[in-house]
Amino acid sequence: MPRFPRTYIKTIFFHIITQGINKSYIFERSEDIKFYLRMMKKLSKEQEVKILAYCVMNNHTHMLVKTNQTEKMSKFMQRLNTTYGIYYNQKYNRVGYVFRNRYKSEGIYNEKHLYNCVRYIYNNPVKAGICSQAKEYQYSNYKELNSKYKEINENLIDEYSFIDIEDDNLRKSENVIKEILRKYNKNLDDIRKNKKELKEFITILKKKEGISLRKIADELKLSRESVRRIYIK
Repeated sequence: MPRFPRTYIKTIFFHIITQGINKSYIFERSEDIKFYLRMMKKLSKEQEVKILAYCVMNNHTHMLVKTNQTEKMSKFMQRLNTTYGIYYNQKYNRVGYVFRNRYKSEGIYNEKHLYNCVRYIYNNPVKAGICSQAKEYQYSNYKELNSKYKEINENLIDEYSFIDIEDDNLRKSENVIKEILRKYNKNLDDIRKNKKELKEFITILKKKEGISLRKIADELKLSRESVRRIYIK
C-alpha cells in the first residue's frame, strides 16, 4: 500500500495514475475498458470515493477523485487493480503483474492545479493523436461531466465548474464587476440589500459574462451556497 505524505491531510482531491507493466497495453479491446469502468464506478461507490474526471487509454488510466479518507482511496485502487488484473490474466491466458506498481497519486492543493489536472486528463487522447478534440474520445467522462455534472457533489458544481475554466480569470472578473456597477451607478452594498437587483446582478455576471458563482460570491462577500440558491431560484 502506498505511503502518503503528511501534507495529504490538507486536501481531498487527488490525481491518480495507473500504468501497464512495461508500459504495455492492458486494455486490448473496448470490452476491457468497459469492464474496468464498471468496476471503477461500482467500487468507488462502495469505498465512498467520488470520481470527478477520468480517461482510460490503452496502456494507462487517469482519474481525478475526491475523498476525505486516503485509506478508502487506497482500498478502492487496490481492489480495482486486483479485480481487473484477475480479469485480464484469465481472459488472455497469462500470468504475472498487469499494472506497473499499484498506482501513483498526487494531491491537488489549489484551484488552478485542479483545473490544470482536468485539462491534462481530458487532453491525453488528443496529445496521443487519437482524436482532435477531447469531447470526441469515448472512454472519458468529458461529455457527461460538462453536460449533466453527474459525478460532482451538488455543492461543488460551480466551485469546481470545468466549463468556467477559461473565462474565470481573476482580473477579468473584477474588471467586469466594476464596469457593471459603474454602468448602473450602483455599489455592492446597495445591490446586496435589494433581492431583485441582487438576482439580476448575479444572473448577468453568470450568464452574460461567464463568471463563476464562486467568484461572484467572493466579490459579494456572500456564501457560495447563498449565491447558488439566488441564481437558480
